[in-house]
Amino acid sequence: MIRSLKVGLKIELTNRKNLFLLLIVALITVGMMFYIKSQSAGNQIIERTGDFYSAQAALTKFQVVDASDDGDGSDLYKNLNKQKIAVALQIAALKMKKDDIYYKTSIEIAELRAKAFDLEDYDKVASLMPSRIKNTLNHMYFTHLLESKQAIAPNPLELFPFLLFFFSIVGAGWYVFISFYTSSILLDDFEHSSLIKGYPIRFDQYILTKCVTHFLYIVAFIVVVISCAMPLLFLNGAGDANYPIAVYVGEPSIYSTIHYVAISIGYMIVIAVFSMLLSIILNVLLKNMYLTLFVQSILFFLPEVFSSMISFMPYNPFNFLNFNKILSGYPLELATPVDITMTMGLIILLVCIVLMLLVIKTFFSTGKIARA
Repeated sequence: MIRSLKVGLKIELTNRKNLFLLLIVALITVGMMFYIKSQSAGNQIIERTGDFYSAQAALTKFQVVDASDDGDGSDLYKNLNKQKIAVALQIAALKMKKDDIYYKTSIEIAELRAKAFDLEDYDKVASLMPSRIKNTLNHMYFTHLLESKQAIAPNPLELFPFLLFFFSIVGAGWYVFISFYTSSILLDDFEHSSLIKGYPIRFDQYILTKCVTHFLYIVAFIVVVISCAMPLLFLNGAGDANYPIAVYVGEPSIYSTIHYVAISIGYMIVIAVFSMLLSIILNVLLKNMYLTLFVQSILFFLPEVFSSMISFMPYNPFNFLNFNKILSGYPLELATPVDITMTMGLIILLVCIVLMLLVIKTFFSTGKIARA
């Protein structure tokens, strides 16, 4: 097996596609840094200013009336006006670097929004306000910051804050990227069977070796991301590895930055194995890279585009591939909310992996995968 692994590594190390994709991953990581810098991502004042304009836009849905407690405005109008005032106080607290005032005001806004959900005519402004689950997560997040007396969100160009930012959005593209990488995993062998005959190892060992080398490259992609982020340690510092992030895991919870990054990497590896095995099966059945990639993409994008499919088929494994959405509680925001979690997704993906391994074993036993 060690001999076959050495042969496989020699073959894959000369594959320009692998080296090109490593370069692409590095460029995406570095590009993300420039994006953060140019777009001021993570700038709390800019984000709260956006909230202020949203509250202002929501108020325009109503006729201007007296918004005082004794005025003739509706309860929702008064609530929105209080939100607008509180957001203005948030911005002032940020500019004066008064963390405790900022946190208390943020908690007050979350409580006002929680009351607004049940008020008459809320549907008029729902699109301008955070969802229930987002509001709950915000309330928990700011309450934790207030109680732990932590500083306002750190510089996103410090090492750990950057890794948190990167791994909190990577779920949208990771599966598609790995599908592209593995979409022709067996096709070269089908097309150049005469070359395969000359390899000094058994064909089943060769296929296993090819899967192992692809997996090692997948791990290398993640290593490249972390390696490209390391210069931030020397430029801006490490940042706080324990800085909190609010997530939904069956219930609202607080994870540390390092915890979120660690579970993201673990989940990405499971998704990569799932995608690779699916590519093998589709290669055998379709014998075409573009059809393989098309089928994998369709299966991923259907629940992304038609979100009602998530409610209709909650245990579809493709619902769990954009894991950042699951951790944000997105399925609870659907027209027909469904309570699916990352743990549930992990179990379903692992079961699918076992089933696909059995299918691939059947391919070997029936001769669908064999040395030509």
